[in-house]
Amino acid sequence: MDVKKILPAVGIIILIYLLSTVDIPAVIEIFSGIPPLYAFLCLFSVVPVLISTNIQWQILLKKQKIHVSFLYSLKNIFIGYFYGFITPGGFGAYIKALYLKHESGQPLPKCVSNIITFNTLDFLSLLVLGLVGSFFLSSRFPYIFITIVIVSVIVAALFIFFLRKKNSKVVFTKIVQSNIFSTVKDRLEDPIDTFYENLPSFRDVLLPFFLSIFGWIIRFSELYLISRLFDIEVPYISFIFIIAVANVVASLPISIYGLGTREVTLISLFSIFAVTSEKIIGLSLFWFAVIWLLPSIVGAVITAFESKKLGDLPSKKMM
Repeated sequence: MDVKKILPAVGIIILIYLLSTVDIPAVIEIFSGIPPLYAFLCLFSVVPVLISTNIQWQILLKKQKIHVSFLYSLKNIFIGYFYGFITPGGFGAYIKALYLKHESGQPLPKCVSNIITFNTLDFLSLLVLGLVGSFFLSSRFPYIFITIVIVSVIVAALFIFFLRKKNSKVVFTKIVQSNIFSTVKDRLEDPIDTFYENLPSFRDVLLPFFLSIFGWIIRFSELYLISRLFDIEVPYISFIFIIAVANVVASLPISIYGLGTREVTLISLFSIFAVTSEKIIGLSLFWFAVIWLLPSIVGAVITAFESKKLGDLPSKKMM
């Protein structure tokens, strides 16, 4: 039994359970009450998110001497959305490294390390906001604050160790040279060298890190404005903190882009302000469609065109 394929079902099961406990006609009524023009304009809320994300990534790409155009890295982000949507836990998003390798002409391990750096920075910036938010909510949900503190310390420590190339490379090299990898160590040593090639320093990642925090704030602020269409009246700062914590929980690889886990967390956290479950589920599903589903559909189209350039690289084989 492949656990990786089962885990995303957990989020779906949670969502189905939540839907069975709420008044579905009330959710439909909430959606029908949104002016069509406003609903259409909300579809473009993903644009600032994509632009800020692409700017961060371009900075890291240039630090590692991986040169692709702004337009291509934007297309690659869409490809990541698509593969993240159709693979367990969203790990398929790393497949975009194959496309990056083809476009840039750089070694695959180097492209993978760049994406790992970018994704880790993005997660760390979310953890920072989640940490502040969980502290704000700690009187009601102390276990969330403690959990995010532990996760933040572990992720930050591992990432700093990873950026200290001399130390981490030595450790990984010794692991590869151990008896466990005795049959393949000759083939792994060169990939390790290219994996660490032009790895950015701690100073190099500071700007992308702060840009990532800014990007998350933009994303949450957009959601705050959209929440008004669902008659959710919550103070701005409180709203941002709650959404940040919910997104940290939603990052667990047990659902499709947090579907299910995000909703159950939001319902629990927004109970402080007596917001109904129907409004929360309506808002969350609408946001999921705008910020995850729509880019994934666009990504599927872009992937179809870009895959032709790669030759014999069928989707099933890559997954």
